[in-house]
Amino acid sequence: MAEIPTLRQLTYFIAVAETLSFGKAAARCCVTQPTLSEGLHTLETLLGAPLFTRTKRTVALTALGQELVLPARDIVLRAEDFVQLAQMKRAPFTGTLRIGVIPTIAPYLLPALLPALQTQFPALELQLKEDVTAQLLSALNQHLLDMVLMAFPYDTPGNTQMKLWSEPFMIAMPGNKPLREDLASLSDLSRHNVMLLEDGHCLRDHALAACRLQTGQQRTFGATSLATLIQMVQHGYGATLLPAMAVSHQTLPPGVMIQRFANPQPSRQIGLVWRHGHPRENEFRTLGEMIAKMHEDR
Repeated sequence: MAEIPTLRQLTYFIAVAETLSFGKAAARCCVTQPTLSEGLHTLETLLGAPLFTRTKRTVALTALGQELVLPARDIVLRAEDFVQLAQMKRAPFTGTLRIGVIPTIAPYLLPALLPALQTQFPALELQLKEDVTAQLLSALNQHLLDMVLMAFPYDTPGNTQMKLWSEPFMIAMPGNKPLREDLASLSDLSRHNVMLLEDGHCLRDHALAACRLQTGQQRTFGATSLATLIQMVQHGYGATLLPAMAVSHQTLPPGVMIQRFANPQPSRQIGLVWRHGHPRENEFRTLGEMIAKMHEDR
């Protein structure tokens, strides 16, 4: 019987193919660079041809390497599914669950979600990664995450979306009354200097689309969090759009006033994303229902 590659060798191959860096690939695989290089050398010897061309500064896939990346991913993915399927048969909500969460959700939802998960699923080992949507979906597609808690609309080809609830936007502006009683309309935004997060945050795109903001009507700050934008509002630099979960008397400082929109309210949708056909899909749907119920009860 012909010798076949090991899953470890294929994992090293995929990591280098995706990072084009032996150092980054070794860090991702939690091994030393010499160990990774030796594993790849053994794989290339087994295949009888190089998978990469290497110089002092660059790493690139050979034609054979480009042809074998997708089959290698499929083999590793099927092996991971094999193990997860066995874990599910033993007991649901056990083992490791890797969840990505975007920054405009994490600080507002996780304080309630994490204790609930610990109570309801004590055998579940949770690993969290907070990052912008594009980076989290890239990690999901590379099988570094199992699911992503994010906001929509957002295109996620090759993945399943589970929408949980619709969340309205509100205007945060300088002022001494915590909440204005009158309702705003989208046309009212023209009276404000609207500040938004920097490019890369999906909340920026959602706010632009939902509120139909025109070019030049908003200013982009280098802010990577809503907390920073709220401070800018507090000190009179302008107004911003906040999702409802970020609006509470506990999180908003004095000097920030909130005004709700009249119906139909501009909004974003909160939901989960995972890979099509994932063997833990039933668990993910149960988790999504739990998160939606927790939000409804708040």
